[in-house]
Amino acid sequence: MQIKESSEIFDVIIVGSGAGGGMATKQLADAGLNVAVVEAGPFFDPADPKTMTQLKQPYDSPRRGAGTDRAFGEWDMSWGDWEVEGEPYTHAEGTEFKWWRARMLGGRTNHWGRISLRFGPKDFKGKTRDGHGDDWPIGYEDVKPYYDKLDKLIGVFGTNEGRENDPDGFFLPPPKPRLHELFYINGAKKSNIPVIPGRLSMLTKRINEDRGVCFYCGQCGRSCQIYADFSSGSCLIFPAQKSGGKVKLFVNAMVREVTTNAEGKATGVSYINKEDRKEYKLRGKVVVLAASACSSARILLNSKSKQHPNGLGNS
Repeated sequence: MQIKESSEIFDVIIVGSGAGGGMATKQLADAGLNVAVVEAGPFFDPADPKTMTQLKQPYDSPRRGAGTDRAFGEWDMSWGDWEVEGEPYTHAEGTEFKWWRARMLGGRTNHWGRISLRFGPKDFKGKTRDGHGDDWPIGYEDVKPYYDKLDKLIGVFGTNEGRENDPDGFFLPPPKPRLHELFYINGAKKSNIPVIPGRLSMLTKRINEDRGVCFYCGQCGRSCQIYADFSSGSCLIFPAQKSGGKVKLFVNAMVREVTTNAEGKATGVSYINKEDRKEYKLRGKVVVLAASACSSARILLNSKSKQHPNGLGNS
């Protein structure tokens, strides 16, 4: 079978468009690089009227909203499943391992709960605290500058409380407590239990012209048609397409392997186009694998060559 190879050589090829792939796309495109994003699922924009589900009612569905054929419900914005048709996936006899795959631009960032907590100083030093596991080779102070940048980039609400292991950040104002929350805040105070607002990546005030402000519909799992939540597509990839670098999307493209040269260095990726079932090759100076832990491992194991007979990174 003849494999079609692109003539263009990208500065970076990024496999996967979720939290990791989206952030890599934004940072590298903003730096002026020519980036290819390869996503196994279709294009998705929550603001597109054809895909908009945020305010749909149960009576809009022939199933009245029941999740009879969708694992997380009729309107949940995760296109995928525990088992995806056409994708071979097995596990050893007598074992059970469930792996959810969100096949769409933005991946699982389209349907998560938006809870955005920092690791605190103690979380990096578990062995020092209780003798179990290992300490991280880095500490909170090493990561803090990036947490700070992230707060400002995506928008996280909360309050600065000066708590040792719940670090302060750059927070938007939290929503006001609801009646039932006021009841348990008062009850907790009587027991000297501190209660602080949750920290979620939802906009309670406008931070740029591209994103709206949350109106508390309570449907974060449906993604957000006004981009008030953090999703990789709306907060990272779409803005990256407007910045100084070039971003080219390859959707419905299941990466099979990372290609390498005679020195064993990565030269690009080979992918299967799900629409025409043909194989294509992209060429790039750098390859970033951000296809979730399992798919990234699958691609590395598939990437066998004379220099890497057991797959890349598997010596």
